[in-house]
Amino acid sequence: MKSDEYSALAKCIPPLLQQAIDAGGSTVSTYRRLHGESGGFQELHLVYDREGEQCASGGCSGTIRRLVQTGRSSWWCPRCQK
Repeated sequence: MKSDEYSALAKCIPPLLQQAIDAGGSTVSTYRRLHGESGGFQELHLVYDREGEQCASGGCSGTIRRLVQTGRSSWWCPRCQK
């Protein structure tokens, strides 16, 4: 990544983390909050666990891809994410 790309990424991470915290985190399996509630941030996931589906980003016609590295998965749209 180039320096300006790092800067852009660093700028967008804190508000995204705050949005996830405000939504109570992501419940994608058995995670529960202190009083047993599930989080709600997973409702905002546009690519997670959607391999082969059309991108949900407005106006994009890309197809979601998945990459597994060391047992962990990453999903992305090759058309609108780099």
